[in-house]
Amino acid sequence: MSNDLDVPDEVAGDPTFDEVLRVWIAQDSVVTMRNIFGPEGNNWGMVIADVAVHIARMRLEQDDIPMSETFAAIESGYQGRMSDYHHLNYSSLSRKH
Repeated sequence: MSNDLDVPDEVAGDPTFDEVLRVWIAQDSVVTMRNIFGPEGNNWGMVIADVAVHIARMRLEQDDIPMSETFAAIESGYQGRMSDYHHLNYSSLSRKH
């Protein structure tokens, strides 16, 4: 595939790193995952948070968009998507507001 991302140098050949997620986006998304966390769902939350930080840094470096603005946009998009998937009218999956 011509649009594959490169494996970062610090990861290549280092057995302490595990690839856990790949995402492809078109009209829909396709996701493959490896569950290295077992039943600990909060670890996936940390992965999502780490991805959000990397997105915010990228947007700051490339487009000078403040990280706080990116975090707000990510949170809004997350809440909207989760509401779409679960037909929710509130911003939390664990409790109603």
